[in-house]
Amino acid sequence: MTSAEAFGEFQYPTPPLGRPGGAQAVFHHEWKRAETKEKLTRTVESFRQYQQGQLPAGPGADALLATFRSVEKQLEDHDPGPVKVVTDRQIELLLKRKASALHLSAANYCWFEDPAKALCLKLAGTKSAAAPLTGLCDSSRCPQATHHLIHRPVWQTAATNGAELLASPRVPAGEKSRLRAELDRSKRVLEEIDKASGKAE
Repeated sequence: MTSAEAFGEFQYPTPPLGRPGGAQAVFHHEWKRAETKEKLTRTVESFRQYQQGQLPAGPGADALLATFRSVEKQLEDHDPGPVKVVTDRQIELLLKRKASALHLSAANYCWFEDPAKALCLKLAGTKSAAAPLTGLCDSSRCPQATHHLIHRPVWQTAATNGAELLASPRVPAGEKSRLRAELDRSKRVLEEIDKASGKAE
């Protein structure tokens, strides 16, 4: 019995290579497995940061914190025994459902649990979808988006580039108005990340 079977972890069946499209199916299978693992890793990492006082920021922060508090309470009510690995595995099991809703982005985490709340779908005029519409994402306003320290460099780059463009005499006045709004948003997100993570000066 493998360790995955011992913990009741679902195992995706490996598609046979001999069938038409078999190689593509195997690649898709491996990609989905790696994606699932990465989502769980990022979710557990966010929970560990929460335990250390580095909180998430963004409109979806309260909902994520509620999940983390619930997991923390379940861990307190459960005696994992002397082996720390069991505790780590228990955290993964408790966060597995939350992790399955996570969509990773360079600038934010999207916890796509309720399509009706997704701002991107509202902007597109779509009531339901299997995944968020990344091209229409505005994580500073979406109730299912969170920002973490890992996203700070992206927002810092956006703020730096925005400031440089605003200082350029070649940029039309009308365009500067749009850039100023984006710069203000980037600065606000940076401040929220720093404050929530305890890194604010």
